[in-house]
Amino acid sequence: MLKRIVSLLLTLCFIFSVFALSSCEKDEKPAETTAPGINGPEAAESDTADETTAPVTTDKWEELAPKILMIAERDRTLKIECSERQTAVKGSKNDIYLKGPDSVEEGVTPLIERMVYERNKAAADLLGIKTNFVFWDFEFGEQQPQIETVVQGKAADAPDLFVNMLNDVSHAMLNGVFKDVWSIPNSFFDFKAEGWLDAWMHNLSFTGDRAYILGSDYFIDVFRSMSVLAFNMSLMDANAEELAPAIVPDGETLGQDEELTTYFFDLVDEGRWTWDVLGKLCEAIWVDQDGNEQDSIYDQLGILTDTYGGDAAAAFVYTCGLPVTVEYKIEDETDEKYAEYHDKNWIKYADDPTVLNLIFDAVKGVFDGKGSFTTAKDRPGNTPENPGLAYHYTKFAAGEVLFIGSILLAALESASIQQLTDVFSVVPNPKVNSTDSYNTIIYNSGDVGAINVNINPRKGKTLSAYLQYCTENSGAIRAQFQEVVMKYKVTTYDQGTDRMFTLIYDSIYWGRDYNVEGLNTDPRWHSKMRENKFTVGSEFIANLYESNVAMKQTKLDNVMKKWYTLPKVETEGN
Repeated sequence: MLKRIVSLLLTLCFIFSVFALSSCEKDEKPAETTAPGINGPEAAESDTADETTAPVTTDKWEELAPKILMIAERDRTLKIECSERQTAVKGSKNDIYLKGPDSVEEGVTPLIERMVYERNKAAADLLGIKTNFVFWDFEFGEQQPQIETVVQGKAADAPDLFVNMLNDVSHAMLNGVFKDVWSIPNSFFDFKAEGWLDAWMHNLSFTGDRAYILGSDYFIDVFRSMSVLAFNMSLMDANAEELAPAIVPDGETLGQDEELTTYFFDLVDEGRWTWDVLGKLCEAIWVDQDGNEQDSIYDQLGILTDTYGGDAAAAFVYTCGLPVTVEYKIEDETDEKYAEYHDKNWIKYADDPTVLNLIFDAVKGVFDGKGSFTTAKDRPGNTPENPGLAYHYTKFAAGEVLFIGSILLAALESASIQQLTDVFSVVPNPKVNSTDSYNTIIYNSGDVGAINVNINPRKGKTLSAYLQYCTENSGAIRAQFQEVVMKYKVTTYDQGTDRMFTLIYDSIYWGRDYNVEGLNTDPRWHSKMRENKFTVGSEFIANLYESNVAMKQTKLDNVMKKWYTLPKVETEGN
């Protein structure tokens, strides 16, 4: 678990740094244009347009392609290495979203895969780049050492780009295994490109002077790894009378046959989606189906979650609206301890555990009440006697639980959930109280790409151009993924769910808190909550925090110092 957490820290931090560099232009980066065709159908002109009045523009990719083609043939052949389908952690399907099929057939090849195929083919045709996708089959925990060995050994056949499940990225990063993209002369990667990650990446960046990881729509697993709380909309409407008091504003009443989900979307939008509200919904919808007068897996439940892997516990701690760390800039260069890092952004733990106290008490309030159920059974368990993560999905698909939480968006690809005939949607995890902002995290985003530090700058420039083209044309793929996974697109609820996705996008402000706290194996705040089945409160965490925060800050300081001294790529022979 530590490996995944630390991986998340460095991966997020370095993804965010890409966008923090957006104020810096490359020497030969062509200007933005409004040319039709390449950059989207909205720019296309009619065949009957008046040629004398139509603007004459040159697409920037038409400018880029000749420069790419001037590079030696050996530098126009890219090698991108991905993990094998269903063998990596999370059963990642990155080969679908990154590589696509070798060929397509109308009506046979899934739409997402056809779109990936066409995107990659267009980029290769335009830029004259041949891309070889290679798949590995490493076991969990072995990817990073294998990658580091290959890269540091300067193997001639080392991939230009590693993609998907780069575990222990922190160790690799701190040893400078990945390419400093910004230092590639004449790189075409556009750090100002519009994208769904752009806004909140600007907010998250705390370094601002490195760009090692490329992350955007192109690496769709970043999107798939968002932490969400999925809920059964049909079940909510069917139990509107019981649930309405927790959702409908004071003074308003729910009309006959009126959809409660509309009110629920408004409640979340307006910032009133708190742990207290979730607790009330859990108690209101609970049906004691086995008659034992206490929560059980056989009941109709408000929320069903697991503690086995810690994913849900981590999301409950780090997405509830409160930051666990603070960010500051070292401005005093006379401070002997940090003199060489003056005017650098830094991360510091909070001085006291007040925030953690609030979080732990809020979560405890829900899981001490009726209608909630948590299990520590193994993930594959799919029976009431062994209710692992698989059984969560089965029970949700059967319409017997209102919320499954917290899960990754990718979990909605599960075959059991896709069989659900009810309508379901997603919302952010609850907040501690209505005065806070929403937060969410991207859990284990090691699925993004890392450029081999040893590839020459000319090939780096080629790779930069290729990835940027794919990135700028990947929006439709992401939209199609949403439509396939979320059945709301054929319902009356599409507007509400779209609003929720937008809210989740805009809520990823403090993901680094989760990463930072995982620098040590023990204690990890969410692990302690998980061990106690989410019913541990502030009286427990206060002493734990006080006795460990100094040690954890020292660990973090060492990471930050190493980050600011990472080597830049060699540029000789360019």
